[in-house]
Amino acid sequence: MSERAYLLLGPETGAKEQVLKDIRDKLKEAHGGEIELSRFYPFETENGEILTALNNNSLFSEHRMVILSQAEQLGSAMVDSIANYLAHPVETATLIIISSDLYLSQKIMKAIPKRNIQTFYDLLENQKTDWIRNFFRKRGISITADGIDLLIDLTEDNTQELRLICNQLAIFWQIDKRSRPIEEEDVETYIYHSRQEDAFTLFPLIARGDLKQSMQSLHSILGSGDSQSSILLVNGLLWQFRRLCSLQEFIFQGGNESEAYMQAHVQEKSSPIKKPKDKTTYRNALQRFDLASIRRIIIALGEADLEIKESGSELTDLVLERLLYRIIKCQGKPLNKASFASLI
Repeated sequence: MSERAYLLLGPETGAKEQVLKDIRDKLKEAHGGEIELSRFYPFETENGEILTALNNNSLFSEHRMVILSQAEQLGSAMVDSIANYLAHPVETATLIIISSDLYLSQKIMKAIPKRNIQTFYDLLENQKTDWIRNFFRKRGISITADGIDLLIDLTEDNTQELRLICNQLAIFWQIDKRSRPIEEEDVETYIYHSRQEDAFTLFPLIARGDLKQSMQSLHSILGSGDSQSSILLVNGLLWQFRRLCSLQEFIFQGGNESEAYMQAHVQEKSSPIKKPKDKTTYRNALQRFDLASIRRIIIALGEADLEIKESGSELTDLVLERLLYRIIKCQGKPLNKASFASLI
């Protein structure tokens, strides 16, 4: 059994991030200072990069903390590799495996002490309401019931994003010295003007066929300074188009739209669409992209992923601009000649 490994399961990312911080603080205390931190995703460790990071000693710190996120996407070969490592872990590294699923392969789960396995569930709706109200009350701020409901609707189903948005909104409210309660209109105005761009804010623009806004969103994402933003963007869009594909396939086989939302899945994993704003986005996408187009777009996203990894950062912007043009203007069909995306 490995004391050098932790497994954090479940959809509630906010609590998992706090546990990650606690583990890091304990390691810093135990090893007398800063530790080296690395984070990997399954799609970027297919050649064993994470094992290299675990096994190679650092020149700059005594200990390494290596995080494997989205572990539910691990292939069978990597599951075996991780399980083999856990059987004989190095003393100079701690591996934290994170998954939004409630279970992983038994090969991995059995190799980690039960006391180092934690599962984090989503907050229930009434728990979210109390959490938000108490968050603002501690800061001397009140918020209306409508404001709370809109916060819940517009943020992801975890306390990480809720905490971030609520904290930023509270700071804004205090700096502005506002004494009245936060209302629904205040929440809507603040979130839509401050929300960070990512694949999940870009997809609704693609669903509407808005090339100009999609390009602006793309360059906002690429300008974030995150070296992984382009890869995460493509993978985020791929996830959403696979989800869209499951909807269109269900409807093509005779199902209705409402049933399709509840039956939505991504690579055989259930992913129902419940929020009204998400249903609106996917309804727009269903009207814009037929089944053949969606399948072509999935192929285009796969090709773009390879092209980004092979071409290097200097061509990333061009690859993604062409990708958006191919999706929105060409319905996923290949570009027959060298074309450059236009905002016109």
